[in-house]
This record gives sequence, C-alpha cells and structure tokens, in this order.
Amino acid sequence: MVANINDINFLLKQKGLNVTGIRRKVLELLRSPGIALTQKEIEEQLEQDMGQVDRVTVYRTIRTLVEKKIIHQIAIDSQTVKYKLAGKHINSAHAHFHCSHCNKLICMPQVDIKKDTLPGGFVMESSSLIIEGICAHCNLPAGK
Repeated sequence: MVANINDINFLLKQKGLNVTGIRRKVLELLRSPGIALTQKEIEEQLEQDMGQVDRVTVYRTIRTLVEKKIIHQIAIDSQTVKYKLAGKHINSAHAHFHCSHCNKLICMPQVDIKKDTLPGGFVMESSSLIIEGICAHCNLPAGK
C-alpha cells in the first residue's frame, strides 16, 4: 500500500510516469485499505478537493494507471466498475469481497482462482469473482 505522498511520487516515477497533480490525487483517494471507487466517485472527490475537473482527464488518468498496473479495475456488476490501488496480488487471479453495508471492496487473495481447476482444453484468459456480504467490521455487535 502507498503510505504517503513521497511513496506516490516514487511509484509514479518507478512506472515511468510524470508526477501530475491529478495522478497524485487519484492515488491519494485510493490508498486506504478497502477503498475502491467508481470513476464518478473519483470525479466527485476530485471536484470537492480541487474544484472543477475535466472528465476526459480523469478518464485518461484512470486508464493510464490501470495500464501501468498501479490500480486495477473490478467489475462489481454489469454497470459498476470500481478502481482500487493495486497491491502485491495484482497479477494473481483472486476474489474480492464487497460489503453491502459499508460498500468497501477487499482483496481476498486467500480465495485463489486456480487455472488448473478448469476442465481439459479450457484456457482462462481472465476471471472475476465478487463475494457479496457483510464484512467483519460491519458484522461486529453494536458497541464493540
């Protein structure tokens, strides 16, 4: 996880990208654990923090960060795509847990999607597994 602005700058430079205000701000929004946002949510947060933002610039920024594997996209359903800071599991096929109460999206690398479980002749090109439910934090009894 990216801890501070210096880490964000280092990450962008490490991936061969120029450090821009919009790239830095998008990564700041996504750096907390469990945070995954739609493009619209990112735009709304940026407008709160920076004033008017160009939607095309936000789209291109997100696309570039996905291409460089700094963030990854997760399809929640047929109409909702969320973006999350890529962790060490970016290259592994794994599930995500979506809390229906707090709306957090948590990587679940312990729920591995194994290619070798497919029947003979099948080749996995991509996978997506979203587990819907209530996360451990939201499931705590009141007052604990």
